[in-house]
Amino acid sequence: MLKNSSSWTKSPLLFLLFILPRLGIAQTGKALLTDNALKTHLDSSVNICAKTYMSDPNSVGLSIGIFLNGKSYKFNYGEVKKGSGKLPTANTFYGIGSIDKTFAATLLGQAVQEKKIKLNDDIRKYLPTGYSNLEYEGTPIRFVNLANHTSGLPNAIKKYSPQIQDSLRQLTLADQVNFYSLYSADSLLADLYKVRLDTIPGTRYQYNNNDIKLLILLLERIYGQSYGQLLRDFVNKKLNMSDTKTELSVSDTSRVSTGYFRNKPENFVNLKGFFVGPTVVSTTNDMLKYIEANLSEKNQAIKLTHQRTWTESDSFSLGLGWMIGGESNGDHYIYHDGNTRAGYNSICIFYPKDNLGIVIMVNETNSLSKIGDLANEIKVKLSYK
Repeated sequence: MLKNSSSWTKSPLLFLLFILPRLGIAQTGKALLTDNALKTHLDSSVNICAKTYMSDPNSVGLSIGIFLNGKSYKFNYGEVKKGSGKLPTANTFYGIGSIDKTFAATLLGQAVQEKKIKLNDDIRKYLPTGYSNLEYEGTPIRFVNLANHTSGLPNAIKKYSPQIQDSLRQLTLADQVNFYSLYSADSLLADLYKVRLDTIPGTRYQYNNNDIKLLILLLERIYGQSYGQLLRDFVNKKLNMSDTKTELSVSDTSRVSTGYFRNKPENFVNLKGFFVGPTVVSTTNDMLKYIEANLSEKNQAIKLTHQRTWTESDSFSLGLGWMIGGESNGDHYIYHDGNTRAGYNSICIFYPKDNLGIVIMVNETNSLSKIGDLANEIKVKLSYK
């Protein structure tokens, strides 16, 4: 089972193996666009699972990347925009939502490897003075607490009045983003003075976007560079990932898929600031490189993010940014999923013992749990060759 930010994703896998071939294969009665060549067992396994997902009339586009035993495989279904007749490709941009937290955690790992910080450093060493409130019963928030969501920070550091929130709901997504982007690093630093912890940092897991926003702010202060630049430098130079970035240029937007939120299209906008952004976009090709790097663990910063830093049970623990699940046979898998208000769902999951990784990205937000189910189904189909 995969645990996401809000619920458990449950999949009765053996039952699904029995019923999948009997389910529909078309999207809203039309032939389903795909580049799946249907030549191998892998092709057929993916196709059965993908067609089931795409049989939902609210599905739009689906891109699947599989890294298995040192080779990458890519499959695309549906459309980049409803009615366009244009199939997504391995170079189509999607918003990856909270998978971006693993990139921030990897940059934290890099800072540790470069001896700029230690995981157990009090974060106040790198903030302006006066944050006596960022501790509880003498225990401060440490870097590791931000990366594994045990900081004790509240879910909402900044709260807008009901009147402002009502007004914002009347605006387009682009106008909402423009408003929220005004919330800067200085805004977050000012609001941090008002925070009051109610638990000892490191003792309770609570998934929290503010943890990563504060981590990004700290990384920018430590390196004296923007997060976008830090990310580009790392993924470009270390992983050869040129299509993973915090902002798309005008020319980039020709490759972006149209996201659908509540079944309505959203024009792509770059998320900025420290309220709704920054966020990360990527492609199947780049995410397969990311999976390969995580499976190999040749990069020491990446390897550090896989070390368990907090454990709830045998079936769920946390590294840095990554969630770690346990299977009944004792094997483990590492994963994160993502959802964005801009109309994208995604999951990135890999199984070290099987040398297998799966990334799935779609341009709609109808059901994040269905993305987890799809990844589970593909894994099971590949296990029963």
